[in-house]
Amino acid sequence: MKITLCIDEEISFMGKKHKLIAIQGGSIVLKRSDGDHETFKCSLEKLIADPTFRGGKMLARAEQKKYESILEKLSEEKREEVSWKYELIRPLVLLSRIKQNDMKALIEFSSKYHKIYFEKNEDIKRLSQEEMITRILKNSQSQGKKLARATLMRYLKAYREGLKQGIPTALDCFVRSTDIDYIQRKDTTAIEICSPKHPEVVVDVIYTKYGIEHQALIKEAIEKEYLNTRRLKPSAIYRIMEAECTKRGMKVIPEISVRSLLKQLSSKTKAIFRDGKKGIESYTTTQRGYSETAALYPLHMVQIDHTKLDIIVVDEKTGLAIGRPIITIGIDVYTRMIWCMHLSFDEPSANKVRKAIEHGLFPKESVERYGTTNNWSIFGIPTVIFLDNGSDFTSVNVKRLINETLESEVRYRPRKTPHYGGVIERLMGSINSKLIHNLPGSTGSNIKDRGDRDPVKEAKLTLHELEKIIAKYFVDVYHYDRHRGLPDDCDVPILRYQEGVEQFGNPPFVAPHLQEYYHIELLPTEMKPYTRKDGITMSHIHYRADHLAHLVNTREVKYKVKYDDDDLSYIYIQLPDSKEYVQVSASSPSPEVLEGLNRYTWNKIKDILRENGSLKRKNRLDQGMIRKAKQELQELIAVSYKPKLSARKMNERMGGQIQISLGSKDNFDSKKSLDELLLGAKAILSEREAIE
Repeated sequence: MKITLCIDEEISFMGKKHKLIAIQGGSIVLKRSDGDHETFKCSLEKLIADPTFRGGKMLARAEQKKYESILEKLSEEKREEVSWKYELIRPLVLLSRIKQNDMKALIEFSSKYHKIYFEKNEDIKRLSQEEMITRILKNSQSQGKKLARATLMRYLKAYREGLKQGIPTALDCFVRSTDIDYIQRKDTTAIEICSPKHPEVVVDVIYTKYGIEHQALIKEAIEKEYLNTRRLKPSAIYRIMEAECTKRGMKVIPEISVRSLLKQLSSKTKAIFRDGKKGIESYTTTQRGYSETAALYPLHMVQIDHTKLDIIVVDEKTGLAIGRPIITIGIDVYTRMIWCMHLSFDEPSANKVRKAIEHGLFPKESVERYGTTNNWSIFGIPTVIFLDNGSDFTSVNVKRLINETLESEVRYRPRKTPHYGGVIERLMGSINSKLIHNLPGSTGSNIKDRGDRDPVKEAKLTLHELEKIIAKYFVDVYHYDRHRGLPDDCDVPILRYQEGVEQFGNPPFVAPHLQEYYHIELLPTEMKPYTRKDGITMSHIHYRADHLAHLVNTREVKYKVKYDDDDLSYIYIQLPDSKEYVQVSASSPSPEVLEGLNRYTWNKIKDILRENGSLKRKNRLDQGMIRKAKQELQELIAVSYKPKLSARKMNERMGGQIQISLGSKDNFDSKKSLDELLLGAKAILSEREAIE
């Protein structure tokens, strides 16, 4: 559920009614609606975090007490159908907002739909809803998709009713109850369809009422005979399956059933595997004009990327060098303010992208968290998020969390075009040159810059201290410096942001009571069976609960599961008879042994168990085996911890799971010393610029 506060809106705060009379950057001005009509100013971050705050739109919507998800139940084809319905009514939704003088809606409509539905110099505000409907239907027909007016109006009504009822994800409104009911039937089983060339990769899911023997035959026929460039017709697949059923002495699946099964495959899956290169190109997500399109309001467009920082950081306990951390940053193109940040030793991954995006969505509480002087004002949901073409960005989970959970638009830079995405690239360069290269432990951008210095010996900052310094640089320095990429009349990011929100309103944000919902919604998903013996099994960890005994079924019946790579002691499982997700703790090994254990550490432990022969495909791992493996891992790291930087980096990626004490360091852990480091870096930079 997105919320945007507007001028003259009535809100409830501290048990009293107020009118919002002004928006000034990260602050708002409120006026009491009764009594002495007192006027006062407060930060937006503190306002929405206050439990007494209620916005006008929030009062009309029911609170979401449990985590629920409808879209997760659907097949890929059904999800694409839902997105198509949303895109159909989107111009009508924007038109309604435009007639209410919503500038953001006007900008979004102009950039996305103007060339499709409008003539040159036509005034959109004079267009009636009925005329817009006529043009949508005409455009749909020109694309070969017949659509009745009554159907379009039904989609629009469903969307508006959903907003009134407080449905967190707008796309849920377009899901047919029959789609969910079919999947939830006890006699229906999911069949995972895998890539013919990569059997470990699931590309689609179909559902059937046929038994296990028929399921194996269906899976084999689709993967080997149907999903290839021979482009066999459904009738040919039926004949192949008919012959195989006869050969195995099984009941023949009727041709109408075979056709029904093939129809469940998404258009994308069929095109990619049956149309060859042409099909793959038709479904690539690259869009021309990646980041060259002008951003027109705060959080209209955000660019996200990773980079390895030119600095060595040290272990918090021992003071020994660990290595260079990787930072993920998102920058708002319109204001050049930093929207999100995530710093760790984790290699670029979908999980790292998820954590960075979550950092940008919610209020950051930077004064308390990082010790900044100013508030980190910018947060909320962007309209468009631009990403690189790396596998960490193009994963299905990342696309879904942006397109479906945030209802934003994801775009990718064209391949082999380094000039695209210049805003984020320049930011990465500025961080290294203006801050990192002036801190102890800097490696410089190359050997020449480094000179005779030894960054490993000079390193003094821990990862946590470096994160604080970078945050303070962003919030207290970068946001207040002049920026060449901004207009001359407003070239300071924080001022550009203040002007933008005064003109267009604050970016949409997540209702406080739904932040838990969004946190879970952003987690990755897998399909898993719930068996009598093991419950849910993921990576040799078993999860089960007594109150979920009714979920026990054959291995062919699978449930949607969400997991957190940073803590393997629990998962979330979606109940089949509702939209609700419930948390399930590990049963073997125990949650006490796994608590706080991340996937990187778990994989290292399994490597040791595999080497000594304790880890086999179906065996259970007890607490004793894991504790012994952790001890071996600790001894392995301890031996090479001091002489090898790679061992220290490994321990850091494990979240410091291995406790090693080699003495203390002369570190900089006080707020004052961090401030001095930042000021020192600025002074060094000023001296260098003066010399140049």
